[in-house]
Amino acid sequence: MKNVILLLTAIFLAAASCNPVQNSDIEPVEANLRQLTSNEAEMVQSNVDFALRFFQEMEKENLDNHFTGPFSIHQALSMAMNGNEGDILQEYLDVLAFHGLTKEEANTAIKSLTEYLKNVDPKVKVNIANGIWYREGLRVQAPFKTAMETYFNANISALNFEHPNAHQVINNWIASQTNDLIKDMLNSIPREAVMYLVNAIYFKGDWKFQFDPQKTKKEPFFPEKGGSVQVDMMESKEKVTLKTGGNGRVNYLEIPYSTGQYQMAIIQANSGTLSSILPEITTENLALWSENSRESNVILKMPKFKMRYKEENLNSKLENMGLVTPFSPNPANFTKIFEGSFPPMLISRVIHEALIEVDEKGTEAAAATIIEISVTSMPSGPSIIKLDKPFYFLIKEKNSGSILFMGKLGNPSLL
Repeated sequence: MKNVILLLTAIFLAAASCNPVQNSDIEPVEANLRQLTSNEAEMVQSNVDFALRFFQEMEKENLDNHFTGPFSIHQALSMAMNGNEGDILQEYLDVLAFHGLTKEEANTAIKSLTEYLKNVDPKVKVNIANGIWYREGLRVQAPFKTAMETYFNANISALNFEHPNAHQVINNWIASQTNDLIKDMLNSIPREAVMYLVNAIYFKGDWKFQFDPQKTKKEPFFPEKGGSVQVDMMESKEKVTLKTGGNGRVNYLEIPYSTGQYQMAIIQANSGTLSSILPEITTENLALWSENSRESNVILKMPKFKMRYKEENLNSKLENMGLVTPFSPNPANFTKIFEGSFPPMLISRVIHEALIEVDEKGTEAAAATIIEISVTSMPSGPSIIKLDKPFYFLIKEKNSGSILFMGKLGNPSLL
């Protein structure tokens, strides 16, 4: 069966009650913790549910390696949600897993949770930004504009879509929000396009325990297809205290950044294929494995790698998840965005790109999502843990529960 190493890079906010780990390589700094509101907790649950369902769609392609930012997709679709009403609005609420939340409650929770994620760890850089561009000459309804500015902190700008370099305005904004990790994402602006809803997210965190660059060396990594490939295997400077757990089928490991609020969680099959344990990666199990994990003193060895993934159109995956009507011309689509009479609108493309780089110092990651709205016609625990075989991993912030990035590393030699 196909060899996989699933890279689940995420922000996972679970109960923050663990004792601080000693002998940190990072100077101690206090995290900006607070209790989440009930609506924020619902938003976290929505984000994790959406992320795991989207990851299941990614796994259907049987790729050796993939990496995405479901948090970015979730937030971009949440902006699009605000342009709808009635049954189509409910379709967004269902797909985004806003169970028990109204549109207004979801907007409020998105705003406050975004600020929390950006500021919870002063030593970790997290940027979450939204931008909206619409075809010059059109008029945006005031309530939609107010909602985007108030809850998503989005700047809404008219743009001459006919200019041959108009798409570079959007590309330059994405590059500026992702520390130049994501560039030239949009190739052109079609004649039918009337609006772009864009989210960008950036993460940069140093390990709480550093790896020694002098110890990094070529070592074998064993894909599930058989044989081995050579990777740059990092090794911790000394024994470090990490939390390990899981069950008889799953090995679970948390690798902290900075204060420990953000973490990379590794999920590895104890035996058999990695895909065999994918059904066990649920919201409940992630929380359970973290809560029940215990501290172990280990030498950690893990691959150093860089991965980029881009998909020009996520429409079919989102349709499989239940978002159907917005991808077909329908007079009921986006009735709350523009003033005046319009031909039927639809989401013509959902473009997504993500990148992650893991090295001895830490992790840098970014993702961006572009939603293109168009019209049908122009309107008038061991002593040594060595990660040399398939594993799952997440980046977690342990006080609440949101997934920002998800990925899969099956064969590092293909990167």
